[in-house]
Amino acid sequence: MKIPIVFPDRNGFHFIVLPEERIDLLFLNGYMGISEISEQEYSKKVCAPGMIVFDIGANIGQFALLFASLVSPSGRVFAFEPCTETMRRLKANIELNNFKNIITEQVIVYSLPGKTMKLNIFPPGRSVLNTLGEPAMRVRGRPGVRLEPVQQESVGTVTIDSYCIEHGIASIDYLKIDVEGAELDVLQGCICMLRDKAIRMIQFEISQEMLKGMRRESHEIFTFLNSLGYQCHPISADAELLPHVQDTNSYFANFIAMPIVKV
Repeated sequence: MKIPIVFPDRNGFHFIVLPEERIDLLFLNGYMGISEISEQEYSKKVCAPGMIVFDIGANIGQFALLFASLVSPSGRVFAFEPCTETMRRLKANIELNNFKNIITEQVIVYSLPGKTMKLNIFPPGRSVLNTLGEPAMRVRGRPGVRLEPVQQESVGTVTIDSYCIEHGIASIDYLKIDVEGAELDVLQGCICMLRDKAIRMIQFEISQEMLKGMRRESHEIFTFLNSLGYQCHPISADAELLPHVQDTNSYFANFIAMPIVKV
């Protein structure tokens, strides 16, 4: 019988890995921190002790554990993950690595609070694909075959604005958004904090297939942030910010948004 085992990632944290993840290098690399290296290294440059970090779409904790180590001992990480099974694994990984400064919330972070929405759940080992949308995901090596969700889960919604008011959080130092196409919805839910420039840095993902599944386009995210006084920068291979852009045709990429500095 195949059972989960514990794997170390590139940052020295330990994760419980499923058999399905071990046989698929695409997903194993994502879980073990071998992908999105530039994003990891950038966060190491800018996250410091005492900071408040929000991880929206925390999955099993790949970034949440890194953030927690960087902002310790006095900083806090708020990790939001809507899927029950993925949240169970997130909590197990937090406990495995003995972090005490990560607050977990099983909710959908969205543009409106107090709603109940259907989350599409993909097969075991594919939780990074869980989404509110309906993407046409393909199976690698099997042309014409789609990877389909296997179930739905009803989950309540919250906005960043409402959550911060409720919990007395005046500002966020680093906001990471990885929600498989619903990035604009998350940002619309923190419009008050964005207007006040109370969010200092935003790491957000662009995944064109996931955006299609939400009937969104990448330019909408950039336009929204620009309208609120934020510039969006690609991240170089050596974890430096490149000149700001207004959109992207990259199939998959992460960007850093920061308030425009007026000279």
